[in-house]
Amino acid sequence: MLAMGPILVLLGAFVFVVGTVVGSFLNVCIYRIPWEKSVIWPGSRCPRCWSPISATDNIPIVSWLALRGECRQCGAPISPRYPLIELLVGLLFLGLYYVDVVHGERGRYGYEIGRPLATLAYHAILVALLVVATFVDYDLFVIPDAITVTGVILGIGLGALNPLIRPDPAAATTHAQGLWVGILGLLVGGGVTQVVRVAGTKAFGREAMGFGDVTLMGMIGAFLGWQAAILSFFAGAFFGLAHALWKLSVYVKKWARAEKLSTADRELPFGPYLSMGAAALVLSWTWLWEDYFRIQFGTLGWLFWRILGVNVPIPN
Repeated sequence: MLAMGPILVLLGAFVFVVGTVVGSFLNVCIYRIPWEKSVIWPGSRCPRCWSPISATDNIPIVSWLALRGECRQCGAPISPRYPLIELLVGLLFLGLYYVDVVHGERGRYGYEIGRPLATLAYHAILVALLVVATFVDYDLFVIPDAITVTGVILGIGLGALNPLIRPDPAAATTHAQGLWVGILGLLVGGGVTQVVRVAGTKAFGREAMGFGDVTLMGMIGAFLGWQAAILSFFAGAFFGLAHALWKLSVYVKKWARAEKLSTADRELPFGPYLSMGAAALVLSWTWLWEDYFRIQFGTLGWLFWRILGVNVPIPN
């Protein structure tokens, strides 16, 4: 392990740089996908003067700092959100690297790097999709199918090709089992969200959640399995609580002052918080499952089968 130290550090720096480059591409996806524009062509341009952005001015984070947040040609301000998203994705990839590789599978005769790197790539794809879904939903209150349906296909397909790539207990031993785990995760993740969506719509007399939240949860389940999908849903509600309380306070103040209320005062995008919940679980699943959730799900499974009259052993 000591001999691997410098290599792991260099590899971590490389993963961070790759993350910022991916973040730069995700900025393009966030802007173009909702309008059904190509994310490949044309190249990035200044929105004011339409001058093409050269490669040297498109280096993640560094170019924005060097240009002081302005277009080189016309001086138009460039939103700091672009480098912040690049930094965010770089840090998320670095966090995944720490969890999946530095604390990944250790072989009997040394460090087995292949499987941890495959898991890192698998989780990085999910996180990239979650970042795009988060900012598109935050901006437009919509999660395009181009994001979630693509994610479902990738989650199920990659999990079937490499059955061991998912974390326990969603890891499988055969391609067929890997396929089934992804399909079950899709059905449970999307199904639970759809049930809450329908119930909330009937309770409040208006749409409680968009169908994009359903497909987003289906994508999360396809990648991580049904257990993580359920926990992501509840974690998302926890992450969104502060924003919901702030929205409620603004709504009450406007109502008390008899001010005109807009649609935005009544709506809260849930996709960003579902994404936060899923990302947080990916970064902490290794410890949470083994130390806590494994026992909890085992107990719930035992109760479920006992209620059905099936005699199963008590989980340890």
